[in-house]
Amino acid sequence: MLGIYSEKLAIALQEKGILEDKIAEVIDSGYAFCPSLGANVVIDQMYGLKGSSSCFELDDFVAYLKGDRTPFVERLPFAHILESHSSLPLLDLSHCTYVVKNMDDIQKILSDDRRKHYISRGALSFRGQTQEYTFKRKVPNPLRADADGKEISIFPGVFRQNPNSFYSFLTPFEEKRTTEFLLHELEPNDPDIYIYAPYSYDSMRVEQHYASQTSGLDISFDIETAIFFATYQFRVDENNVARHTKIKKGQHKGVIYGFKFTHPAVNKSQYYIDKFDLFKTNKPERILRQDCGLPLISSYERNIAMTDIDFVMYLHEDFDYDGVKTPKYMFPDENEDKFYGKLIELKKKHPDLLSNVVEYVN
Repeated sequence: MLGIYSEKLAIALQEKGILEDKIAEVIDSGYAFCPSLGANVVIDQMYGLKGSSSCFELDDFVAYLKGDRTPFVERLPFAHILESHSSLPLLDLSHCTYVVKNMDDIQKILSDDRRKHYISRGALSFRGQTQEYTFKRKVPNPLRADADGKEISIFPGVFRQNPNSFYSFLTPFEEKRTTEFLLHELEPNDPDIYIYAPYSYDSMRVEQHYASQTSGLDISFDIETAIFFATYQFRVDENNVARHTKIKKGQHKGVIYGFKFTHPAVNKSQYYIDKFDLFKTNKPERILRQDCGLPLISSYERNIAMTDIDFVMYLHEDFDYDGVKTPKYMFPDENEDKFYGKLIELKKKHPDLLSNVVEYVN
């Protein structure tokens, strides 16, 4: 999308004496001129424009490329909590990093008056992972990379790349949409389903939770859901059958991110299920049980969720809590989840088209 502005940045860097090989690395890493902030402001397309959190003056950026970090030293906001855990770039003083051993620790963090207020308004959301992920670019972000050039990754699935290679903005990506071709079968009671459904995001939301990865980021408005995904390992066998296995005490490496999304805010997916027509006949029970939300992320702000982090909880290796949500509850079978049941039925009729629909055994 910002291709022409990448080219303009390349020309400007050449005029500043940056070598061609380094310029190629800059463009590969996703930097460009910012069309809305003037001709001398460099934007990092990994983080977008929110709060100008990734915008640099051209001369400062050139100094950085030449090995001078002076323009960024005072603005390097990292907090090293424990040697055994990654560092988190803190965007302001409200962002905190914790290590939690049990549910009491989690509840204490969430009982902060400000967070209680967010929760009461439905404005605080969570994402649980069995570990924290990082990526490296040939030209790391001067504010967000650690000493090894690693940056924390909170990507939607469609933007993820091989973690063993340098992340490249020149690598193509493609969202696979399969459910939108079967709308008449997913909602047989609406003859006009094709008129408006393809122009809304409801089909993409079920695509994310039942089939392919999209540009939506999985979050939840329920801390128990985040705990589940931080403490259960997801595995798919050679038959594309998935299982969730509880991680043993002493082996936890999980992380829970807390978000206060702004500009725009994020609604629960239940809102869309209630309002959009695709879900009238076969309700996607899985999405409701996981209290899901799905902020849509653009290709020129792929890691922008980092800018809305309110806190990060790292699970202690001896984290001890049996969450109230189990695999059987979180991923109900086709008898309880009518939408999932319909997809499995359609998969038998269209195995090639719906090969990406994952079947669960819990």
